[in-house]
Amino acid sequence: MPKKYARFALALYFLSGPTSAGAPDSALSFADCRIGTPPMTTAAQCTTLSVPFTHGLQPDGQTSAQDVVKTITLAIAKIPARGNRATNDPLTLLAGGPGQSAIDSWPQLQGAFYPVLANRDIYLIDQRGTGDSARMDCPISATGNTLNLDLARVKEEAAACYREQSLPVEWFTTSVAVRDLDFVRQALGIAQWNLYGVSYGTRVALHYLRRYPAHTRSVILDAVVAPQKPIGPEVPLHAQNALQALFDRCEKDEGCAAVFPQLAERTDALFAALKNNPRTVAYENVSLGTVDSMEFNDQHLAMTVRLLSYTAYGTAILPSMLYDAAVNDNLAPFARQAALQLSQLDGTMASGMHAAVICTEDAPFIDAMSNRELMKNSYLGDSIIDAMVASCSQWPRGVIDPDFHNPIKSGVPVLALSGQADPITPPDYAELAIQSLSNARHIINPHQGHTQAPLGCIPTVMYRFIETADPQAIDITCLDRLSPPAPFVDANGPLP
Repeated sequence: MPKKYARFALALYFLSGPTSAGAPDSALSFADCRIGTPPMTTAAQCTTLSVPFTHGLQPDGQTSAQDVVKTITLAIAKIPARGNRATNDPLTLLAGGPGQSAIDSWPQLQGAFYPVLANRDIYLIDQRGTGDSARMDCPISATGNTLNLDLARVKEEAAACYREQSLPVEWFTTSVAVRDLDFVRQALGIAQWNLYGVSYGTRVALHYLRRYPAHTRSVILDAVVAPQKPIGPEVPLHAQNALQALFDRCEKDEGCAAVFPQLAERTDALFAALKNNPRTVAYENVSLGTVDSMEFNDQHLAMTVRLLSYTAYGTAILPSMLYDAAVNDNLAPFARQAALQLSQLDGTMASGMHAAVICTEDAPFIDAMSNRELMKNSYLGDSIIDAMVASCSQWPRGVIDPDFHNPIKSGVPVLALSGQADPITPPDYAELAIQSLSNARHIINPHQGHTQAPLGCIPTVMYRFIETADPQAIDITCLDRLSPPAPFVDANGPLP
């Protein structure tokens, strides 16, 4: 998947034979390092580990085992516990995407896990295909900041991306990744560990729990991807629901309703105008101090609205941005935000690995007719589904366990975290995922978006859960003080 198509899918959605090698007998050797992307880096200890490439697995009707190499090298980082004596059941963080690097993501998330580091080590493992674990990516398209809606072009670029890959893509799926994860656990000499998964990482955590329940002490699921739900078909519906919830909040807020009347109707008119008449918009590039321009259309607006609605603070500024664009024709803030988002997606997502996952685990399970009429009436429309199907028609299906989309039955302690206004993984997904988990608890934060770990006292709640491994025993009354910001009426914030 070329980066230009990756931008569309992510912004609108988010390696001859089998080896019998066993894990090393001794613990891995770590060296001091710094991880993250400058200027946001932090101290850690790093190492690598070669793991079996196929784990003896075979994708149906695809590449033969003789056509692949024996091992692949994974990048691993360790954040040592602050205490002198760490427990022997550390935490490992499973990143989102699919396509994000756990190691590169850490500096932005580390504050949420400060309490956990009091007496537990945290391990960060770049899933195969991400970060420094044989990252699967594609060359940057030379087309600039445009979103590709030409399905023939999508197919062409997806096929080109597939041809760029130097390793067989069939073994870059979740079913293989959880076997990597357990191979690393054995190499580290860990009997059990605690899992934290965010977004797509919850899919990895749940499937690891399915395959290796004896080695899972506890699981935190943040922004839950239910195994029964392929990602894609419902994305436009959830995004529309989150936007409608924002409109409803604005109408009920005295300041927002007074300053931004008829916000929903004006927003609909803005989308329609940009669909029929894309605009060349000049905006200030605050990083370079230059004035840039881009051809801005309804898809850029849709991408920006959706990604801003991932957080309560992004949602709080949307009313003023939408009203200013609709009434005063000021599209520069949206253009600047769109350019920034496209740039960030290029840097943080491994687009090839993303395609390997969704083209095996999601696209084949989409009912082409499901929810089509509802999707067409959403601000995202149904083009995200058409683009996903078109792209994945050029990619082979990889390894997927037969029970991959089945409910998971387990008594392992599980804490699920959801934001009520999450535009992609709503609380209903968490409810579905934990139906067959007998020792699970679900916390829903009102008016919050995607990812709960950094919010309010959630870091303390997660720490207490991991300490006790008892989701029912933890006190969550501190969350009563967690409230989202009111809608901003101008750059200074909400009304007093």
